[in-house]
Amino acid sequence: MTLSINAVTRTEEGKGASRRLRNAGLVPAVIYGGDVAPQSISFKDNELLKAVSTTGFLTGLVEVSVEGKAEQVLVKALQRHPATGAVMHMDLQRAQADKVITTRIPLSFINAAQSEGVKNQGGRLTIETKLAEVRCLPANLPEALIIDVSKGQLDQVFHLSDATLPEGVELVSLLKGEDHNQPIGRIGKAKR
Repeated sequence: MTLSINAVTRTEEGKGASRRLRNAGLVPAVIYGGDVAPQSISFKDNELLKAVSTTGFLTGLVEVSVEGKAEQVLVKALQRHPATGAVMHMDLQRAQADKVITTRIPLSFINAAQSEGVKNQGGRLTIETKLAEVRCLPANLPEALIIDVSKGQLDQVFHLSDATLPEGVELVSLLKGEDHNQPIGRIGKAKR
């Protein structure tokens, strides 16, 4: 499911202009990449706040509609206010259907409670990494990579290579060689 959000073109740029936009309830952003010049835009802060809190907004494809023209983008950078956490600025990269993208997506561990290590051996799943960097075409981008730990034993370590990769999706770390197959989770003794 692709998330959608509306934006408007902005003409003023710079610190002062961005401050005025934020005071007016708007968040400045820029869309770049592809064969098109970068485009300065702004979002209504309440719509952006709702979108940012949606699962997958920061790690999946987002459809941005700028004055009726929709584009698929990835969130590449998000600046927040240090005290309030409000979004101050966003950088968005265009996703072209025929160009491979590299982005980070969530890891989803499933069936831990049914595993031998947790159910019968008193273990507990500890997740060490929550995101993994993948390469794929935009159409193949999954919401998350699944790691089925149902066969997990006590003291078992799960690595990136244990993730189920959908067709057309590659793990960037594993492309660098087997020594980059980092641990992402483990079933260890539960502390009492």
